[in-house]
Amino acid sequence: MRLLRKARSTAAQLAIPLTALALLLLFNLIRDPGFFSITINPNNGTLDGSIIGIISNASELAIIAMGMTLVTSACGGQDISVGAVGAISGAVFVKVMLDWFGSITILSVAVALVLCCLTAVAFKLFNGTLVAVFKIQPMIATLILYSCGRSIAYWINGSANPQLNSPIIAAMGQNIPGVPIPTPIFGVVAMGLVFFLIFRLTNLRLYTQSVGINQGAARLNGINPILVKLLSFVLLGICVGVASVIGIARMGQLAHQTLLVDIEMDAILAVAIGGNSLGGGKFKMAGSIMGAYIIETLNKTLNAVITHNPASIKAVKAVVIIIIVIAGSPVIKEKLIALFKWMKTLFDDVGRSLMGFATGLAVFGSVAAVAAGIYIALTQSVGAGIGILLGGPVVLLALSWLIYALGQVTSDFHSFTASNLSLRNLEPADGKPAESEASSRITAEGGERK
Repeated sequence: MRLLRKARSTAAQLAIPLTALALLLLFNLIRDPGFFSITINPNNGTLDGSIIGIISNASELAIIAMGMTLVTSACGGQDISVGAVGAISGAVFVKVMLDWFGSITILSVAVALVLCCLTAVAFKLFNGTLVAVFKIQPMIATLILYSCGRSIAYWINGSANPQLNSPIIAAMGQNIPGVPIPTPIFGVVAMGLVFFLIFRLTNLRLYTQSVGINQGAARLNGINPILVKLLSFVLLGICVGVASVIGIARMGQLAHQTLLVDIEMDAILAVAIGGNSLGGGKFKMAGSIMGAYIIETLNKTLNAVITHNPASIKAVKAVVIIIIVIAGSPVIKEKLIALFKWMKTLFDDVGRSLMGFATGLAVFGSVAAVAAGIYIALTQSVGAGIGILLGGPVVLLALSWLIYALGQVTSDFHSFTASNLSLRNLEPADGKPAESEASSRITAEGGERK
């Protein structure tokens, strides 16, 4: 039963992003019938096609969106410095390989990747300390590195944009020889698996949601809000480090001015589109990942459709995203609940009317058929009369049964909309706003919601 409620809650939260993604894919299918076609690139043996391109190109955004989800849930705010910190950690990645080791080998890449992630974690801990210890609003606290981060990256490597001409880097950014799937996709899968194991083996999901919902109640239940917030920034730092390495490997060079540029805004949008509250609390990681792919699908669609004025793409993108975010807002959800309540009443009335009509048709129709059969047998044709006398009630009873069944299905339509469309969980029976599992457990153990 608990799994069923959880599945309904997940379906309700992902209903809007799933609908948006389906509409985008349907539009592209109409625009280009070969949109879903997947072929093998004869040059490198990799899978090629629009769908593969979308999944691969959204890898950096999907990875950062995972970490951004945790920070948003725990802190009730967003980190706008992920792109700048990505440039810093990317500069460290390149410097370790080229200056410390002097060549690009598997060992140098592995060490550089570790130091790259540690660098990102260190800068994220700086942000986390400002947020968790000094209680500065996350967007203000991260504005510092957002402003100066790329200058720090410039200082680390100077004005040089070194080229990374290495088969190892090419394999990391494109594909491993003999493997048809682009390598960045494996990065997303790996990070997703890391978060899955963390949530499965620890209580970090519960603690994060608890702190985001009510810090006071979380503290009363033995949860350290400062530690939870710092952990969320640490995990975001790892995500930023991995994403920066994928971005560098994809370009084959270090371009600190363009590496992960503006990705922080797309990551925040991915979290919002995924149905997660930007004010913190309950979250669904799958929603944020889906939001990343929606944004990349939208980018590809607009680039294909708007060719005469590329400068207007961002404006059109903003309008579409506003529509998606508003469609998933609590106000719209309340309107949907009211609409389905009205539909429930309407279909209940229509269903009862159909069932009443079917009953009447079965009774009076059968009597009329018998009378008509007797009359025709006596006045016109005996055979025709007997046929109507025997077949008429059978046909009318079958028709009545179909109408009755239709009425029953119509009357029960509200059950379909409540369970299959998963809107019932948005409004509990007591009329109070739905709480997350974390909040319910905390309040049950003595903490009060504010």
